[in-house]
Amino acid sequence: MAVKGKPDIAGISLRMEAIWTDAEERIILDIIRQIKKAGKITSTADYQINRLVEMGKSTEEVERILKEALGATWPEMFELYDEAAEWQYVRNKDVYEQVNGEFIPPEENEWLQQTSDAVKEQTKDELKNLSRSYGFSVMIGARRVFMPFATYYQRYVDTAIMDIISGGFDYNSVIRRVVTQMTNSGLRFVDYATGYSSRADVAARRSILTGVAQITAEVNERNAEELGTDYFEVDWHPAARPDHQAWQGKVYSREELHSVCGLGSKTGLCGINCRHVYYPFVPGVSERMYTDEWLEEQNRKEAETKEWHGKKLNAYEQTQQQRKMETAMRAQREKVRGFQEAGVDNDEITIAKCKYQAQLDEYKQFSKKMGLPEQRERIYQDMRGRVAPSKETYQKYTKEMIRNADRDSKEFKKYKNILGDDAGSLAQFRQMKYNKPEKYESFKNYTESVNKGMLSPLSGFGNYWRLREKIENDIVGMRTVTGIKISGQSKHFLERVIGTKEDPKTRRPRSGVSIEDIHDALLHGEPRIRERDPNSVKFITDKCIVSVNPRTGNLIQCNPR
Repeated sequence: MAVKGKPDIAGISLRMEAIWTDAEERIILDIIRQIKKAGKITSTADYQINRLVEMGKSTEEVERILKEALGATWPEMFELYDEAAEWQYVRNKDVYEQVNGEFIPPEENEWLQQTSDAVKEQTKDELKNLSRSYGFSVMIGARRVFMPFATYYQRYVDTAIMDIISGGFDYNSVIRRVVTQMTNSGLRFVDYATGYSSRADVAARRSILTGVAQITAEVNERNAEELGTDYFEVDWHPAARPDHQAWQGKVYSREELHSVCGLGSKTGLCGINCRHVYYPFVPGVSERMYTDEWLEEQNRKEAETKEWHGKKLNAYEQTQQQRKMETAMRAQREKVRGFQEAGVDNDEITIAKCKYQAQLDEYKQFSKKMGLPEQRERIYQDMRGRVAPSKETYQKYTKEMIRNADRDSKEFKKYKNILGDDAGSLAQFRQMKYNKPEKYESFKNYTESVNKGMLSPLSGFGNYWRLREKIENDIVGMRTVTGIKISGQSKHFLERVIGTKEDPKTRRPRSGVSIEDIHDALLHGEPRIRERDPNSVKFITDKCIVSVNPRTGNLIQCNPR
């Protein structure tokens, strides 16, 4: 029984052992998955097998576990191991050549004990919330209280951190798995007590990165104690944030790690989203990894800028822009899947896919221009497969169409409310707007006429467009009996050609006029012009009256007689 006020050493040890056992099981399951898929021990599986041995498993035990899980015979296992041993790049042939590495008890495994101690220190012996994330917490008075969702979030992140520090899994594979787990459970955003909300994938990546860095720092602190040194060298990485660039790659005392590098603060060394690690440094014995001259040259290079859309970006700003693009693409992928699950209009799904493809194209162009490697694993970490449209579909959608997609959807909805099914589909509307501008203008005119009551919705846009085209082909270009050349037609003219059941002004039916009667009136009708209205000439027959602007040749209106 633990004494109140003292840590429960036995309980902590048992929980720590359970954490490592879980990590081992996940590594074993992944090894088995790869062998079943490839039919052999892959490079990744070879690496993971070696990590199991380093974590204390005997080579004999590893072989037995794999045999049982694969359902293989001993001859089949010997063949599997022989093939791996003959591989040129195998990491440790002894593992496969029956030179048995003995089981190492946890208490005698120096690496395991060192890492376990660091985890205990990081979590204040609680062995949970390894990233020390405040996600899903609220402040009640002066006390922080975690909400129920915090348990699930911390469990996902803790598992990921242990898998990375065990060495059994690479960082990006773990991130993909965790994001998929959170997405499948419905976890989309992580809320903080400050009121800030972060996308789950962004929050998880940040928490995992921070947690791993902080546990690594704890290990290095213990190494420094064993070496009897109070000095550390901070590592260097390209495109560091400006305030970190100033101190990276140099040697500091323990006190300077705090006062200069900000160790222990959210924005400093090993703080939120910091990738820097610091290592013990023994003055007079250790050699610096980075000289002052080399650091100065790197800083000079990283200060150089490249232009993108009118903005000059240095090395740090370039990587931040790349991260921003990746985040936008992950959000767009999620939007596409959300549309598919919700069963929205197929065109909305297609345009969302095309928008994603356009983002991906821009990402390629940006990365190439900046000389940055593409990090597509950040984009595809949702593990949801292909989202982009087919090449044939993508070619139908112009950049302008994709850029204005949301605005066009709202515009179409307005027309749909007026015309109903006669508005057609959203896909047809987009193609008409960007590929058939004349028809698009006529569609707008027709919708306006229907909305004002000048045309009945029963007349149909198809009929409206057919009559307009017939007037363009049969009437426009001809000359009237007085020699006026017809140049075009007004919206009002076409309304009069079609007619309506109830004129909004007279509240009475208004008959239309046939194209043939209009043609006859222009060729043979009696022309009349009034002095007070010189911009209109009327051509009159016993069947209709057609008005034309003599200056422009535009058809103004027509009325039956």
